[in-house]
Amino acid sequence: MAKKSANLLARFFDSTGASEIDALHEELRLLTSYASDTVYRLCYETMQYDYVSPSVFRLLGYTQQEFKDLNIRNLILETRIVSNGMKPVISYEHLEEARKRGDLAKWQADYLMQTKDGGKIWVSDISHPWLDDDGNIIGSVGSLRDITERVAAESLAKEEIARMANSDQLTSLSSRRFFFTKLEDELKRIKRSHEDLSVLLIDMDYFKNINSNYGQIVGDSVLQGVGRIISSCLRETDTGARVGGEEFGVILPDTPASGAYWVAERIRSSVAKETFALGDENHLFGCTVSIGVASCSFDQNLDADTLYKIADQRLYIAKHTGRNQVSLDELAEIH
Repeated sequence: MAKKSANLLARFFDSTGASEIDALHEELRLLTSYASDTVYRLCYETMQYDYVSPSVFRLLGYTQQEFKDLNIRNLILETRIVSNGMKPVISYEHLEEARKRGDLAKWQADYLMQTKDGGKIWVSDISHPWLDDDGNIIGSVGSLRDITERVAAESLAKEEIARMANSDQLTSLSSRRFFFTKLEDELKRIKRSHEDLSVLLIDMDYFKNINSNYGQIVGDSVLQGVGRIISSCLRETDTGARVGGEEFGVILPDTPASGAYWVAERIRSSVAKETFALGDENHLFGCTVSIGVASCSFDQNLDADTLYKIADQRLYIAKHTGRNQVSLDELAEIH
């Protein structure tokens, strides 16, 4: 079958002068030698490459002959098919059969490949069916391109998008949505690890007065300052979030109620000591926060909403019994 594919080329060369053929060969050599892409032709009968351009050496570190003798599948660590939403491929069997039948007019995939020196690069593979004179598919013709930098850039972009989606834009703390997702995850985790978990709900006292007296710009600055104080009082494993206008939430993994109280008290006292400047007037003012604490042990069957409500009720107690305090008392009816 492969011989039939040469008929068109043979007829072309028969009708072309020797000088023109030499010039064409030289042009093709230059193109394939200096092009950044590696061009190849794969024969399905042998599943071997009967041609690969010299640039394969720059791409993977193999000479043309070394690459022809390789089974490329041994170099591929991961495959993502573009038409399949870039999902990783577990098995090539059905995909290869589809290519040979011609069900895939265009093959486009990204590979994580191992180079000859043991390195790893991402490679884009785009190929089309190779047909004989009778229109039968006998292989594929395509190109390989190094896309390692592009994949890294895309990964960073995705991480930034995820960070923005999970962050509060004003304070840079976590968002409300992320807070509840994280809380559910932590409640599941402590059932496996047999640990405690605590939650703090922090509400700024008389914050509406700050906005009314000084304006929203000053109010936003105060929110940012309180957010920084909360972050400074937490461990790397803790999660601080803005869960409402002037309300913040904190998740404290592996922390019983007693430990959570002292974290809350450190946040409360730090905010109380802080002063904020009122623009160019050099007028300083302070603010305070009230905090409710709720804890859960691994053997309690509490979900995120329930634990949040307990902390919220204790925050209510703190605010209605004087403010600027931490409450982890048992629930009580407030009049």
